[in-house]
Amino acid sequence: MEDEMANSSDIRKDNKKKIYRLMLDHQQYTKQQISVKTGLSVATCNTLLNDMTANKVLVTGEEKEFRGVGRSSWLYEIDGEHEHYILVSFAVNQGMRNVDYYVVSATGNIIRKECTVCETIDCENVISVIDGLISDCSSMKQIVLGIPGVIDGAEIEFCDIKELEIADIKRKLQEHFKLIVSMENDMHCMAYGYGRKKQLVNEVITLAGFPSHILPGTVTMHKGQIISGYNGIAGLAGFMPFGINPDEVPDMMVEGKCLDIISRIIGAIIAFQNPNEIVFSGDLINNKILSEVKDYCRRSIPEKYMPVFKMVPGFTEYLIEGMFQIAVENKEL
Repeated sequence: MEDEMANSSDIRKDNKKKIYRLMLDHQQYTKQQISVKTGLSVATCNTLLNDMTANKVLVTGEEKEFRGVGRSSWLYEIDGEHEHYILVSFAVNQGMRNVDYYVVSATGNIIRKECTVCETIDCENVISVIDGLISDCSSMKQIVLGIPGVIDGAEIEFCDIKELEIADIKRKLQEHFKLIVSMENDMHCMAYGYGRKKQLVNEVITLAGFPSHILPGTVTMHKGQIISGYNGIAGLAGFMPFGINPDEVPDMMVEGKCLDIISRIIGAIIAFQNPNEIVFSGDLINNKILSEVKDYCRRSIPEKYMPVFKMVPGFTEYLIEGMFQIAVENKEL
């Protein structure tokens, strides 16, 4: 009996999340429209919508006739102000630590942004900035961290920012703020966000970042699923056998020296993961480099299996979207 009740509760939560995700497109829907789009019965939708409205997750708007006929129905939408999240990204730029803080609404709108630049990351400084953001927002529910390193539970390894490996930042934030704190590899967040933004379903997409003086990072999303590997190191291209110590790879990631490493990485990705598109970013990437990388790959890879190469200015918007989607995934309904 207890198992049946637990299963029923899980199904109810899953159905609420299905409705919630549908409504993240900032549109208003009637319960009949929600039923059609989610595959849930109208009766089930009615029960769940009443519950979500009572808990102030949803608000109702004007009435609307379904398909222009019959009795009118209430329009529902997410109350974007019912809770907020803080998204924190960490990066290295010319040796300095960049920490960006975003306060976002329940629908993903950026309410506020704070940026700090420092020589080393200090948890107390991070806590101080978040304290200031929370003091202006009483409905903060989660903190999501995008980390440029391997995440193993609460541990950070092989990070571009070495002091984060020993900072114990997740535990300290949880203890100080008593909020849900999530931590994910930043490239995984970018891929998750890219997939959501582009509404990818059946594609196999690789994101590849090549900034100066930093270990290169890649991540592949296979038909909606991020390939992270058994230990989460899949895509950590700095571990490839270049014939040098991994600690020496950042010194090779400069203009005039990086072509061989970038070419080998991309050739391996095409051979082993077969993406239909590779999206490049980073200050080392330009049209000339991409042309030379293509020529390198074509020496061994048949033209029919070559993916589309695409260059974007940066992955920031996808990083933010990915961190937001993690907050949605952890949201309690």
